[in-house]
Amino acid sequence: MNAIPARTEEELQRLALNGLLEETHWLDLKRELASGNAANKDLAKDIAAFALDGGTILIGVDEDTSPPSLWPVPLAGLAERIEQIARMRVDEAVQIRTTVINSTTHADHGYLVVHVPQSVRAPHMADGRYYGRGDKTNRVLTNTEVVRLLDRRLADRRDLRVEARSIRTELVGDGAPLLVVLADPLSAREDMLVSLTEASRWEEAVLQLVHAATGPEHDTYAPTLAHAGGFARRPGGVALTTGMYDGQRFAGEDRAAEIVLYESGRLVLASERAVTTRSFRNVAPPQPDLTVVLELLIIGHVSLLARLAAAVSHRWGYTGSWRFALSMNGLRDSTSWMIADRNFGDRGPVYTEDIYERATEASLSDLDENPDQVVAALTAPLLRSLGSYPAWEKRFNQPPTMNVVT
Repeated sequence: MNAIPARTEEELQRLALNGLLEETHWLDLKRELASGNAANKDLAKDIAAFALDGGTILIGVDEDTSPPSLWPVPLAGLAERIEQIARMRVDEAVQIRTTVINSTTHADHGYLVVHVPQSVRAPHMADGRYYGRGDKTNRVLTNTEVVRLLDRRLADRRDLRVEARSIRTELVGDGAPLLVVLADPLSAREDMLVSLTEASRWEEAVLQLVHAATGPEHDTYAPTLAHAGGFARRPGGVALTTGMYDGQRFAGEDRAAEIVLYESGRLVLASERAVTTRSFRNVAPPQPDLTVVLELLIIGHVSLLARLAAAVSHRWGYTGSWRFALSMNGLRDSTSWMIADRNFGDRGPVYTEDIYERATEASLSDLDENPDQVVAALTAPLLRSLGSYPAWEKRFNQPPTMNVVT
């Protein structure tokens, strides 16, 4: 979100003279950012408040004059300080974006535009209280408002699970097993990826994005999209596919998967073989086939989509949050592939429901620093039920690396 269209000091001055720099619900003007802990606390409150609906903080403009006057501030270390405050002084952390406008008259001075996107994790707390934005100032949210906002977040999660389920049933119906992972940018433009879908060489661009999101783990299962080479247009988007032949998408042969990138920014990964049959040939005495959950594939696909969301964010300059949902079916009477593979004869716990669904959300900083928190949020309950969570516990509990602001 950019409420300040200026890119130069001259354009900023013109906005001020034309009465277009006024504090609103969406814009806060600051002459400067003072040093010290008190100033850090106050800025954290500003960021927490703006994260509810999105907004912009402009540093280097004196609001107390008419019209507001420009007041170039020292730029050295300012953006970094504000980014650290957004991470360390706001609970949960807020991903912001900063834009520098240099002064033409003061060397190393200028103006800083701080873009605070609407956060999927709002409300946010600063200094022990939840904040929102009034007409022109911050305000402390009441307990009733906080409860309502948290309830709305839970409702949004339920709605996204329903959407993921709807996509799954539209692709294969209710009977055939399929995994669907959905990623939605919270506050993106509806035409976020139009430049991708209308590009003459969109296939190359999609490959570059997916390859940037893949790693060694994505070579440990099949079907994998790490080396996919099929391309197709879908209604409202473009797709990278593997294992799809003769015009069929998901034929029930455990070999098909695809990622669709929609013009709205939505990403959808669908795959067969999350639940499959394991046969024990050449084993005496003969053993019955097992319905097994292929954990490597599920975790790998979720990991890929989380990393792809980050890659898309950086490529198209989107700094907002993402919502994720997972829906899969065919699980009834299934067991863990990992346990069956390690312990012949020991099936491990049996999963007794047919459908598994979860939803979560993540900021861009979450996706950059620790995308596995998305993987854990979507898959850990299933892994615990199957008894295979200990194999992933260390990976999921790795803390992100952050710098600390005092």
